[in-house]
Amino acid sequence: MEILKYLTFAFAGVSAFIIFVFAARSKRIFRTLLFNAFAGICLLALIDLTAKFTGVYIPVNPYTVTGGAVFGIPALCGALLLKFIFI
Repeated sequence: MEILKYLTFAFAGVSAFIIFVFAARSKRIFRTLLFNAFAGICLLALIDLTAKFTGVYIPVNPYTVTGGAVFGIPALCGALLLKFIFI
């Protein structure tokens, strides 16, 4: 089980590096990364604020906030998908 934890961190690190490389290729590194983080955090806040009405809830903790900030909207869509699969 310990190897799974290390593989998860390695995959997250490689994915973050790939995001940085694509942001660097866009010639506007800071703006791209900032927009990605802003979109992810805004979506997490929107999901959290509308949880009473929709019944969809992603717990706000350091992992979801970091995932939303680094990986943006795809990370939160993945968290929602996992929530629906395992409920």
